[in-house]
Amino acid sequence: MSGGVRPDPAAAGGVDVIIPYYRDQRMLDRILTALARQTGLGRAGRALRVIVADDGSPTPPTVPEGVTVVRQADDGFRASAARHLGAQTGRGELLLFLDGDTVPGPGYVAAMCDALEGRPDLLVVGRRRYGRFPDAVPPDAATETAPEPVEVLPDPQWPAGYYAETANLTRGEDLWRGVLSAVCGLHRRLYDLAGGFDPDIVGYGGEDWDLGWRCEQAGGRLQYVPEAVAWHDGPDWSGRTDDPDRLAEKNLETARLAPLIASPLTRPAGGIYALPSIAVHVHAADPAFAGTGATAATVASLLTWGDAAVTIDPATPDAAVIARLFADDPRVGLRERGGWWRPGTPGAGPRRRPPVLVDLHRPCALGGLDPRRLRALCPPEGGVTLDDDEGRTLARIRSSRALAREQEWGERPPATRSVAASGVGVRVLPVDGDGVRLERIVGGW
Repeated sequence: MSGGVRPDPAAAGGVDVIIPYYRDQRMLDRILTALARQTGLGRAGRALRVIVADDGSPTPPTVPEGVTVVRQADDGFRASAARHLGAQTGRGELLLFLDGDTVPGPGYVAAMCDALEGRPDLLVVGRRRYGRFPDAVPPDAATETAPEPVEVLPDPQWPAGYYAETANLTRGEDLWRGVLSAVCGLHRRLYDLAGGFDPDIVGYGGEDWDLGWRCEQAGGRLQYVPEAVAWHDGPDWSGRTDDPDRLAEKNLETARLAPLIASPLTRPAGGIYALPSIAVHVHAADPAFAGTGATAATVASLLTWGDAAVTIDPATPDAAVIARLFADDPRVGLRERGGWWRPGTPGAGPRRRPPVLVDLHRPCALGGLDPRRLRALCPPEGGVTLDDDEGRTLARIRSSRALAREQEWGERPPATRSVAASGVGVRVLPVDGDGVRLERIVGGW
C-alpha cells in the first residue's frame, strides 16, 4: 500500500524558467518574447521568473528588465553546468528548462505547471517540435505576440513511438530515456534530492538522461505532457546530415554516460565502474558466516557479475583471507554497509546509487543468479527475500528507487515477497565442519 507523497514543507511558490545561452541573441529574443506572451498562467497563480544562464559568451546577452542573467567562464560546452547555475540562482518551487534554440508555444508554461501541480515527486517532459525561424528578428520583437516558425519540419519517429509505448512515461523501465532537457520541468524538491544537473559534465548531450535517471533513483516519477509544445529551431539531431562530426559526438556521449548511469543500456556488460549496477553488503559478522572460507567463497561468487561492488562486515573470520584474495580488486571492501542504503542529502550534488541493493545474510552462491533476472526480481515497491529450502533468508533484494520511495516520499511498502533461492539458480554453499575449503570453490571441484 502506498502512503502517498508528503507535501513539500519548503515550497515557496513561483516558477523559474532557466535558459542556457551561448552567442545566439536572435533566438534568445524570440524565447523571451514567447515567455512574455504566455497564456493561462492566471489560473496557476504563480509568479514567473526568467533566468538566462550564459555559458561564457564573449558578449553577455541583452535582456529586458526583470530577466536575470548569470554567467560562467567559457571552459568548453557546459550547458549542464549553466542549467545548474540558473537553478541555484532561482528560488521558485517549480523549475522549467528551455534550450536556447527552443521557443515555447503560448500555452507551454501553463501546461507544464498544471501537470506538476501538487506532485512534488514528478518530472515532466514537454513536446519538442521542429521548424525554421527567419534569420532576421522583426523590428517590433518586443511586442510580437506569437513567435512561430515559418516552416514546420517533420518530427522524428523515435520519441513519439517511445512515449506511446510507455503510456507517456508512466509505464515500464528505464523511462529516463524519454527526458529532454530542452523541454523539461520538475519541483525543486526532486531536483535537490537528485542533485540537479551535473556541473562536471562537459560536452554535448546526455545530461538530460543523467538527470532523469537520478530523479528515478531518488524515487521520482516521470510524465510526458504532449500539450506543452515548444519549437526547436532546425531539424532534430538525426536530421542534421550536413554535420560531419555528429557520429563522433554521439560516441563521446555514450562513453560519457557509461560511468554515470548504471544501466545495461548505457555500458558494456561486465565492465567495472566506480558506480556499480549491483551493490551487495555481506553481513559476515552473523553466526552463519562463522566457518572459515564461508565469506570468501560467497564473495567470489558475487564477482562473476562483473559490474558489482561488495562490502563485507570487517568482523568476519575471513578478514585476512579476503584482504589477500581480493587485494587488487576495487570492487571488494572490508567495511560497514555504506551510504548507498542511507537517505540522501538535498543539494549535496549529483547522487547516484546502484539500481539494485542486496543484503546477504547467509553463505550462498548468489552469483549463479543472472543479473538481468536479479534486476527483474526487484519490485517497484518494497523488496524480496531469497529463502533456502528450510525457509531461512539468504538475501534481501530491493531497488534503490523503491528504497527512496520509502525514505524520501513516505511510501509504505507492501509485505516483503519470498522467492525460493533454488528456483532462480542460487545454491547454498557447502559449509562442512569448520567451514568451506576455498580451493574447491576456486578450482571448481
